[in-house]
Amino acid sequence: MNEQEKKLYEQGNPFLDYNHIKVVSASPDRAEMAVELVPESRNLYGFMHGGLIYTLLECTAGLAARQDGRRYVTQSSHINFLTNCRQGTVRAVAQAVRRGRQLAVFRVQVLAEDGKLMADGTVDMFCTGDAAHE
Repeated sequence: MNEQEKKLYEQGNPFLDYNHIKVVSASPDRAEMAVELVPESRNLYGFMHGGLIYTLLECTAGLAARQDGRRYVTQSSHINFLTNCRQGTVRAVAQAVRRGRQLAVFRVQVLAEDGKLMADGTVDMFCTGDAAHE
């Protein structure tokens, strides 16, 4: 994780905090985030809410994208929900597939605490500019 990214996360990210999502690691073209399930993380059936699975996947891709020091927004995404869980810590791992001048593509896997693949997705991140020139 670069110094600017560290400062941002040390200040806190209200959206991540609200959803109980924590940064595990970040390095060039790769990031990992995790969420420990709490009662608010679950849907009416007691499983992890699909919106939280997507949020974890998308935020992890965004963190991986920003490791080059530039700003990104999600352009598009596709997710396959494969299975679900009711408790534990769920993590997402994003890995760059391709990084161009304006578009970066990431594959993200969401894994249950036991390592079972819960979701697999692709997120296309659009570069909005150099963060250093804000």
